[in-house]
Amino acid sequence: MSHLMPEPLVTWTWRLERVRNGRTVLTRSQASTARNDLMSDRAAHPETYVGYEDELATALDELEVLSRQANRHDDLLSVMAAERRRAEREATASGTVLDPRAASRGRTSLAAEHDRVPGGLPEPLDQWVHRLIRYRAGVKIITPIEAARAEIRLRNEADLQPGAYRSGVAAGYYHRAIRELGEIATAERPGRRDGAGVTRGLSGRVA
Repeated sequence: MSHLMPEPLVTWTWRLERVRNGRTVLTRSQASTARNDLMSDRAAHPETYVGYEDELATALDELEVLSRQANRHDDLLSVMAAERRRAEREATASGTVLDPRAASRGRTSLAAEHDRVPGGLPEPLDQWVHRLIRYRAGVKIITPIEAARAEIRLRNEADLQPGAYRSGVAAGYYHRAIRELGEIATAERPGRRDGAGVTRGLSGRVA
């Protein structure tokens, strides 16, 4: 049965993204504790990690690197190195050749896009804005069921806190996130969803 990514893994995946783009810092102690917590949670609830083995392996790899670093500058460089090794493993597995120059340009571009996201967005929205940036760049997988549940959660949050989600700078990020999550959620269905939320069949008629 499909399910959402386990909450501890969601939290640390998100925080590691923020470390990569310089928005937060993890001490060696925090990284070590986080790694132990993730391993303990996976051992206690293995069924919830089914389908998220790659995300878990990436988080554990990066936290291991961070737990051995002395300062923020080294943290960022080491996480980027861990990300590069993961990309190289994926390229080898798929039989493609990774261009180091293209990978470097991609990381720089991705970091710049992360940096353009303003601070102060509601936390669930901020988390999905950054995940969608990685998804668009092809370095993050978001399943249709995960996207559908995220869309519902963000809509519910916006209904509870309209001032935080539907006004000011946050409004643009909210509407884009909802649109993209909706597109991902319906990507594997035979019909498509138009701007009014109506599902249409392949012929274009209302289903």
